[in-house]
Amino acid sequence: LEGSSPSSLQPVVLSDPTSLPGNGPHPQTGSPPRQGGADPPRTRPHGLRPRPGPPLSSLLLTQKEAVEMMDQIVYWVREDPSGLGRPRLPGAPASESMAVPMMLLNLVDQLGEADEELAGNYAELGDWCARRILQHVQRDGQAVLENVSEDGEELSGCLGRHQNPGHALEAGWFLLRHAIRKGDPKLRAHVISKFLLLPFRSGWDPDHGGLFYFQDADGLCPTQLEWAMKLWWPHSEAMIAFLMGYSDSGDPALLHLFYQVAEYTFRQFRDPEYGEWFGYLNQEGKVALTIKGGPFKGCFHVPRCLAMCEEMLGALLSRLALAPSPGSGFPPAVSPAQQGAK
Repeated sequence: LEGSSPSSLQPVVLSDPTSLPGNGPHPQTGSPPRQGGADPPRTRPHGLRPRPGPPLSSLLLTQKEAVEMMDQIVYWVREDPSGLGRPRLPGAPASESMAVPMMLLNLVDQLGEADEELAGNYAELGDWCARRILQHVQRDGQAVLENVSEDGEELSGCLGRHQNPGHALEAGWFLLRHAIRKGDPKLRAHVISKFLLLPFRSGWDPDHGGLFYFQDADGLCPTQLEWAMKLWWPHSEAMIAFLMGYSDSGDPALLHLFYQVAEYTFRQFRDPEYGEWFGYLNQEGKVALTIKGGPFKGCFHVPRCLAMCEEMLGALLSRLALAPSPGSGFPPAVSPAQQGAK
């Protein structure tokens, strides 16, 4: 949006949804043909036209409103969640999902990124979030569990054994970014070990490739029927995590893992014919659902992944261009693993 006047940016609607490429039968997935005839030529315009409406600026939250909402979220998380309208079911154990502190840590980072005053105001909150996330490393450091008790202990039953490799990797790069900005090398190393490498080793399918959606820490069958599926978003988060880890540490093993995930992701999820990514694959990596959007797959994980990876890769290439000769103390610029990734 940089360089654009807010008043010049108007909402858009589809003038003719059936004119969009991709509404016909997919040659690989066998999706049903679009009603109304053959597909239009691939060169047809995108089918979007401006519609009168309020300026974009009127739809954007001001910083003041964002901070007020943040204060409300912090109250729900740290003080009283009853206002969310999600009462605990009778008999359900008190538990803490890793999703809550990890998403709050991301909000802390986003709000404080370009505002030193806000960053200072939220410093304690960021540290609190990090501590709560780290409580999910259980079993003497050998497992990241999605749910723990409110005092940071493992829960009994399938709720306590539940693992989500994609969530652990996403929390990993949230934590890694937090540790980098704090200048904490010990935390950075711990995060790479426990939130990047550990979930990947347990979550990567050795037979078919890709990350399992859910796992059971005891190796039992997870209660979620979709546990063996391969979803788009864990792979998006894994690419960010490993590339960020490599950018920070220079460890070529992390670059190799980034390449391994990226190679699987772009081969299996990307639609070379009609663009975008499929979201849901079966265990063997075949498209299970041809939809590319829905209640859960929106415009979030894919563009964030691509934008962040492009930015990090650009920074790495700039560092390579400026790198001194070998032996000068600069982190290894070109290694066998990097050459293979290229």
